[in-house]
Amino acid sequence: MDESWQVVLVAALVVNAALGFGYRLYRMKRGGARADVAGQAVLGVLLVGLASALGLGAGWTRWPALVYGVFFGVVVMPLWVLAVLIPSRPGPLDVSFTAAYWILLAVIAVAALAL
Repeated sequence: MDESWQVVLVAALVVNAALGFGYRLYRMKRGGARADVAGQAVLGVLLVGLASALGLGAGWTRWPALVYGVFFGVVVMPLWVLAVLIPSRPGPLDVSFTAAYWILLAVIAVAALAL
């Protein structure tokens, strides 16, 4: 397993989990649903678990990471942008989060493929 891509994938998974949870907390303070925070917390735990297993050398974790990166990047995020982001009249922080989250999903998918 290529160690540099492993580090990139672990870091991207952890940052993605933290970024998503932090943004959901921000949205909740502005009237967002608590269920979004809970759902993101569960996703964050799963992502950190994948990152931990990968960091400990479990090579199989690249496949769930790849599925996550592609599925969220191609299906979930476009739907979220159309159904949630655009109707809520996004501010600069919302757009910055969306761009960063999408970029991290691409990094996760590329790093998982490169392993």
